[in-house]
Amino acid sequence: MAWDSLQNRWVVMVVCIWLDCCTGASYGFSIYSQTIKTRFGYTQQQLDTISVFAGLGGIGGILAGLLYQCFPPWIVLLLGALHNLIGYAALWLFLTGRLTSPALWELCLATCIAMNSELYYSTASMVTCVTNFPANRGIVVGLKKGCLGLSSAILSTLWQVFFQRADGSSFLLVGGIVPSAVALLIMPIVRKYDPGDCENGSSSTMKNLAMVSAPLVFLALFLMGSAFWDGHTLQANRVEFAITLVILATPLYVAWKASNEERTSTKNSKILVPLMSQGDSNIFDRYVIAKYVNSPLWRVIFSIDFFLAFFTSAVTIASSLVAINNMNQVATSLGYGQQDITIFVTLISVAQFLGRFGSGVLSDYLLFKFGIGRPLLTALAGFILCCGHLLIVLAGTFPQALYFGCIFIGFSFGANWCLNSITVSDLFGLGHFGALYNVVMIGNPIVSYFLSVWVAGYLYDIEMVKQGGEQCKGNTCFDLTFIILASICVLATLTSSILWWRTKHIYRKRMSN
Repeated sequence: MAWDSLQNRWVVMVVCIWLDCCTGASYGFSIYSQTIKTRFGYTQQQLDTISVFAGLGGIGGILAGLLYQCFPPWIVLLLGALHNLIGYAALWLFLTGRLTSPALWELCLATCIAMNSELYYSTASMVTCVTNFPANRGIVVGLKKGCLGLSSAILSTLWQVFFQRADGSSFLLVGGIVPSAVALLIMPIVRKYDPGDCENGSSSTMKNLAMVSAPLVFLALFLMGSAFWDGHTLQANRVEFAITLVILATPLYVAWKASNEERTSTKNSKILVPLMSQGDSNIFDRYVIAKYVNSPLWRVIFSIDFFLAFFTSAVTIASSLVAINNMNQVATSLGYGQQDITIFVTLISVAQFLGRFGSGVLSDYLLFKFGIGRPLLTALAGFILCCGHLLIVLAGTFPQALYFGCIFIGFSFGANWCLNSITVSDLFGLGHFGALYNVVMIGNPIVSYFLSVWVAGYLYDIEMVKQGGEQCKGNTCFDLTFIILASICVLATLTSSILWWRTKHIYRKRMSN
């Protein structure tokens, strides 16, 4: 009987949220990046090359999407856990000297394997939940993507409790053990359910989703407030982590209550065996752009609309990653210490949550109320990202601008992750969503490599040589880099606006139905 109470789409949603809240260790790269740089004597270009390989896991993400279409979600979760353990264990052994000093390619490979796990987790978690709540995909994707953005702040808190910031390499232990353990525990629960007669778009479903979301919004604000608190003793960190666990447990009660309501209202819920097809009866898939209905995967990938979504995602997310992964060096060049860097990581993480969750909820509201397409919000997020990059440029003159720049970049980064995913499901349906979602993500490491290594790293090393030291000091280290990032974000804003113009009639048609 107890096991039966766990077999419903609401419990699946909550346990997937728990997984999302601990699988974003890659966003904490700036915590241990300086350890890598000093321990192996790397230049900024070499360090940025390693950070780029964190994104190359997107190539494996395509495999995760294809596997998801052929096997149940627990297979994908198991593979993610194996990648996670192997990759992070190798990185930790390299950084602690337990393995011989690695070549650069060995560190890059270990990083790629470790970060690849996040794509397996995300595919199994997000696609399952979108399938279980097809008419509420905006708030569902926003919530789940938001929790992923919040995860680096949660892992940072856990790291402080057990290791007291002893060394950046110890953060890798947290990133390797915790997500793998959670994934293995929830594997038997994560599965797809037929919503049946539960009326996905009903006020009852929206109310329960809002109740699931409320504690997580409070958690984001709580972690942001604690980041600015100076009294970070070991005891205070333990209390903070205990409060975090209590807040994360709260949605389980909402899930139990919501599942009981659905059992009372309908007896038709059953486990789905196949994926939902393009021709599913759900209203959101009935009005996919006509030429893509029942189209093979290759035709969708080579369409103009998919290219616009692909380009926008690649530029906005890659430019954000350059800023996030170099935040340690940006802060250090401006004279900030490790405590401040931890604050910047937390600010970016919390702002990611607000951007991901807020954009999902707002895009659903604007779509149902006014028929406004999500690509228009993506264009707005690109403009906010442009402003965030320019704020970093001003940080050398106005120190507080760095804090606001982190918030702007984190918020826009989160919004783009969420909106790009939902837009793909909106325009091309759920039939190939697992594969298409990961194809969109593959553009990120390509653009990120060029921007990280040949823009940020190259310009930093040139300025460091001019100064004649081992580290670059002052705002001149990154000013030109962030001006370039702001410029290309303007281009991404234009491409997203074009996609909105091409698809606005589709969204209006959906609103009328």
